[in-house]
Amino acid sequence: MSKQQLSNIRIIGFSLGSVGTGLFSTTPTVLLLFYLTQLKGVEAGLAGFALLIPKLWDMLTDPIIGRWSDASNSKYGRRLPFMLAGTLLMPLGLVLMFSAPEAATPTFSFWFVMAAYLFSATAYTLFAVPYITIPSELSSDPDERLKIMSYRTSGVMLGIILGSGLPPFLISFFSQDAGFQDAAAYQQTAIVLGIICVAFMLCSILSIKSFSLLQPKFDVSKVSFFAQIKRVMTPLFRYLVITHVLQITAVGILLASATYLAVFANGLSPASAGSFLTATFVTAMVAMPLWQKISLATSRVTAFAIGALVYMFVAIAMLIYGLNIAYWHFIGLGIGFGLGFAAIQMIPYALLTDTIHQHGEQHGFGSEGVFTGIWTATEQLGLAIAPFLVGVSLQYGGFIAGTQQQSESATKAILLTATLLPILLMFLSMFALYAFQRLYQKGNSQ
Repeated sequence: MSKQQLSNIRIIGFSLGSVGTGLFSTTPTVLLLFYLTQLKGVEAGLAGFALLIPKLWDMLTDPIIGRWSDASNSKYGRRLPFMLAGTLLMPLGLVLMFSAPEAATPTFSFWFVMAAYLFSATAYTLFAVPYITIPSELSSDPDERLKIMSYRTSGVMLGIILGSGLPPFLISFFSQDAGFQDAAAYQQTAIVLGIICVAFMLCSILSIKSFSLLQPKFDVSKVSFFAQIKRVMTPLFRYLVITHVLQITAVGILLASATYLAVFANGLSPASAGSFLTATFVTAMVAMPLWQKISLATSRVTAFAIGALVYMFVAIAMLIYGLNIAYWHFIGLGIGFGLGFAAIQMIPYALLTDTIHQHGEQHGFGSEGVFTGIWTATEQLGLAIAPFLVGVSLQYGGFIAGTQQQSESATKAILLTATLLPILLMFLSMFALYAFQRLYQKGNSQ
């Protein structure tokens, strides 16, 4: 692996791809459940299922595409052709997700949206898996790789901010209905978001196309797919994945619940959900240097645990506040969630880089795409399980799809879903993180 030096401009250019991936992965979690239940009349539990199936599909396709890109050999390198294909196809699927025919029945809308999401999720994988792999292949210098990852994480945060905060505002801008019931506004919003994704992802490809990437000595074609999966699934990696999935599911529950919290639990406007999530992710982006300092003063794992605890305490505060809280208190809770989320988003990727590097030193480099394929698959699964859990919880809590007025039990179900479930998941993640810490320390001491 070379020690080629990347300018800050090139690193920033590469990191812009994270804006596109963050925007795409967040938008369906924030918007699609509400679109299906309130505009298409799909029952909440079934709507959650439509968001779950594409992510289960990702569990299969992400490692396969990771392996495929590991073994690829073209004049443009192993990764870039996949990234270009994903860049061109993914926005098309995003628009289709919000383009169910106006006269379609709830059942047809369910199948239409799920098929579009499957297509778009596959295209997302074509870009995201090779893209996340590339930082480990740009330089043999650990400090240079860390710098790349820090910029990339900032790009992710900006993408999440856009994906969570921009859609509600765009829908309000395009909509002829103050209650977010204008289907055309959702499609127009998806078109705008798709254009943004293409622009950022193309910038990423263009910024690194002239650089050489790692060409490992380990020939993955000599190892079967399942043998390679087994090869990378070390206990250290497994515990890190479990920790991240539990925590990202907790975050996804908040994303999927935000509009319901604003409109039904607190009697605020739908655009308030955008303000709440924008406050969350702007805070997270601003707080990243703080967590870097905490990581240096303690350790990465300690900072990771503190971030999860902060998130838990804010969820407890939201539960105590209860229903019908004031707008600025609602936004304040969003800021608190953002403080914890900064650690939850940034530190796992740093630990993933350490895990890949430790495995490469012990067993040989060459499986980086499979590592990231498994990582992105499980991450997307967590983000899909979240709205599924929200949908099921709301349905059993008495939430009636397509109705503005909800019962007291339904509004309580919204609050409990958005708070108790994340608290439980964060608590469980601590056990996996503790197991990871023991192995991580052992590996670093050798």
